[in-house]
Amino acid sequence: MKSPASPHTASYTVSETDAMEEMLNKPIAPTSPIPSRAEGIIIGHFEALDEDGTPTVRIDTWGLHELKAGTLVALDASHIGQTVALGFESADPYHPIILGFMMASKPQVPSNPVEARLDQKRVVLNAEQEIELRCGDAAIILNADGRVMIRGSYITSQASATQRILGGSVSLN
Repeated sequence: MKSPASPHTASYTVSETDAMEEMLNKPIAPTSPIPSRAEGIIIGHFEALDEDGTPTVRIDTWGLHELKAGTLVALDASHIGQTVALGFESADPYHPIILGFMMASKPQVPSNPVEARLDQKRVVLNAEQEIELRCGDAAIILNADGRVMIRGSYITSQASATQRILGGSVSLN
């Protein structure tokens, strides 16, 4: 009786995207044990901002990730993936404080990147909860629940062919 093919045989193919995703999500083995006291400065990576604005960091040297951190510098989503210098509250390795960004560091790929794909014919932006395009007082907001909001002082819709408005119900004021 022929046994089923193992997922590790040559017949198993993985797209480049799946392979990259698997590699990025693979835990990083620590290169040294976690000390009982963390004195001095260590290099880490800014991973994310929680919903309440609390930063999380990872410390590859100790194999730690998603540690809530304090900060001495202003942070926003554009800093995600950057290398940071970390100090520690009361020398506790589980209570890092972001002291600043390392100069001339290249941003690392965030652990949960927002996808943006350009293929010469189309641009695709993916996000889990919301995408917002904003310019001055104008905004287009797409929500995961299917809502689309267009806001602006003046909104013009033009068509050189048929223009349709479809919906379960249509309200005009």
